[in-house]
Amino acid sequence: MPAQKSLSVGQRLPFWGTLRALKVLSLRSRAGRLVLMKMFVGCLVLGWAAVLSPGQEISLENLPALRDFESHRITSADPKGGNHDWRDLKPGETLVLADISGPGCIVHWRDNITGHEPHHLQLHVLRMYWDGETEPSVEVPVGDFFADGFGFTEKFSSALVAIDQRPGALTNSAASGAARNCYIPMPFRRSARLTITNEGKQPSQHWFEVNYRSYRKPPKDQGFFHAQYRQGTPPPAGPYLMLEAKGRGHLLGGVVSVKNNDGGWWGEGDEIVYIDGRQAIQGTGSEDYFCESYGLRPGCFPYFGVTLLEEPYITAYRWHVPDPVTFRQSVRFLIEQGNGNPPFRSGNYYYSVVYWYQTEPHAPFPILPAAEHRLSWAGVQGH
Repeated sequence: MPAQKSLSVGQRLPFWGTLRALKVLSLRSRAGRLVLMKMFVGCLVLGWAAVLSPGQEISLENLPALRDFESHRITSADPKGGNHDWRDLKPGETLVLADISGPGCIVHWRDNITGHEPHHLQLHVLRMYWDGETEPSVEVPVGDFFADGFGFTEKFSSALVAIDQRPGALTNSAASGAARNCYIPMPFRRSARLTITNEGKQPSQHWFEVNYRSYRKPPKDQGFFHAQYRQGTPPPAGPYLMLEAKGRGHLLGGVVSVKNNDGGWWGEGDEIVYIDGRQAIQGTGSEDYFCESYGLRPGCFPYFGVTLLEEPYITAYRWHVPDPVTFRQSVRFLIEQGNGNPPFRSGNYYYSVVYWYQTEPHAPFPILPAAEHRLSWAGVQGH
């Protein structure tokens, strides 16, 4: 930033509040005034780019750009060319949705699970493995992965996942037929493997597709996608632990489902995040974490929303797309339960999924609760 005579700049310069920057700039030269003008124009352009819809300033103008990757799609299409375009999945068996060699990146996948067993969305478990690992980086019941708790289905749209319809009554856990779409990028270097396991007692049918790109060389500085399910029915006293991970990466989002056994307002608890061993974030209430205020209301937006609000059943999500929470060594993600006051105790049931990217290897996951424990909210036994 050259100036022939003098140029002093305040230490804190707002990114696109450039007009206020005039108050902290002292210019005594023509060169300095020219620098200020260039800064003003540059910040103005970048500022407007920042407030456009996500990807709008880049994606639309780059649509004609030629791409340096190959496009692929894996589907459940009838191998004989007929209309039997689904795969049957018997109880206790595992369906492989994709088994891909890299380098590449999954950019979209969809599954339409059709099953008539109550709670089948909690009885089907999604797992993902990267680069030949034997322990999954993703292990979540399908319904919870798609931000609808308790095996219920509600139509909604968000930036990362979407469901196209609500088949039947909202709280009918046997309803089926909705297509679940995921747009979370999932890069891999050597291989990717996606599976669904049927832990129920009845068969199911799956219409699916997996869209991915293959590259000549893996892109640099790409974290591996992870998602982990936890539950507390109810949790022990203290803040409810949603995630504990080690490595370098960043949080992508979280989904929390609550069965409000206590009645009344349950959401005064703050989110708490420890980054690299120190507390770095303290929130102001559960509804505030989910970008709402004075309680929750049903409705879905690109980065936050409430998919389920049918007392005593609640599910809310938040995607940290514009505000990823980065860590270099470790992260612990918790949310206070009860009325927001110590000792943070309640009779409510908590179910959560946290999504994040990180380097491998990842820390061992806690053991996935057995099917009957995942359904304990409904008093189901014998699975």
